[in-house]
Amino acid sequence: MSEREVSRRRLLASAAGVGGLSLGLSLVPAGANAASSAGSHIRRAGGSWEDVIERSSFSGPSAFNRSWKHLYPWNDRIDTHNGAARMHADKVSLAQGVLTLTATRLTTPDGFSQNAPYAPLWYLSGAVHAKEPIVVDDRFPEYDIEGEFRTQTGPGIWPAFWTTGIWPVFPPESDILEYVGDSTNLFNTWSKGANGEELVERERVSVRDPDAWHRYRVRMSKQGDDVVLDYYFDGARKATHRGIGWAGAPQWLIINLQMGSWASGLEPLGPDWSRQPGPSGDTYFRARNVWVRRMRAR
Repeated sequence: MSEREVSRRRLLASAAGVGGLSLGLSLVPAGANAASSAGSHIRRAGGSWEDVIERSSFSGPSAFNRSWKHLYPWNDRIDTHNGAARMHADKVSLAQGVLTLTATRLTTPDGFSQNAPYAPLWYLSGAVHAKEPIVVDDRFPEYDIEGEFRTQTGPGIWPAFWTTGIWPVFPPESDILEYVGDSTNLFNTWSKGANGEELVERERVSVRDPDAWHRYRVRMSKQGDDVVLDYYFDGARKATHRGIGWAGAPQWLIINLQMGSWASGLEPLGPDWSRQPGPSGDTYFRARNVWVRRMRAR
């Protein structure tokens, strides 16, 4: 897992996100997949839609506990990932239907992340994950995942609303919202090529004010062994990607506010790496009306 994270985030940290892919990663050119040019969902007859997570899941503790858990869903190290924040349940709050994750700068680092690039943990922050895995297969051939979010952005701030394969299966991964140190949202789809190399399709969306409410959405549709993903920002479709070989692979849905690490724009162990530059005060990432539904085939 650690080597995968080195490769994955090295790509995120590249200035252009296209060149310098020397670690077994390839950026899929726009339009390279048949699904990317236009295509979209198969019209399926006879299916019925059902809610997996209702829009009201952040209305209070009882509703939250029906659909969500705190921290990460890993088998171990559930309070860290690949950033400079240690997750803690008390950094997650609910009020008036809004989930707020708060990252707080510490006076000294609280150890190191156990995943690459092993950043010193200068922040306490929050993460939650959905209890019900996402599995796009013949039984549930379509999923629709969306939410309204507002977030602070800038150097050292790394919020995300994303799915990832349940370990040890990776890919898939879909980044529905991801800001890595600036105000550009990254719609990313991670797959594996025929030779085992990791492939990524990426669409960058420059957002004028990420700290205003915006709607982020992905719609997933099974096509053979693959899954077609349509990404939307504020109701407008921004990209269509193909998750190669995703069909039947279970995924977690995660909301987290990471900090530092690749979002600080630093190479590991380079100048200022030990300090993990980022906000000195509290940083906030808010969510509301998160909704997951799926089609049950008949």
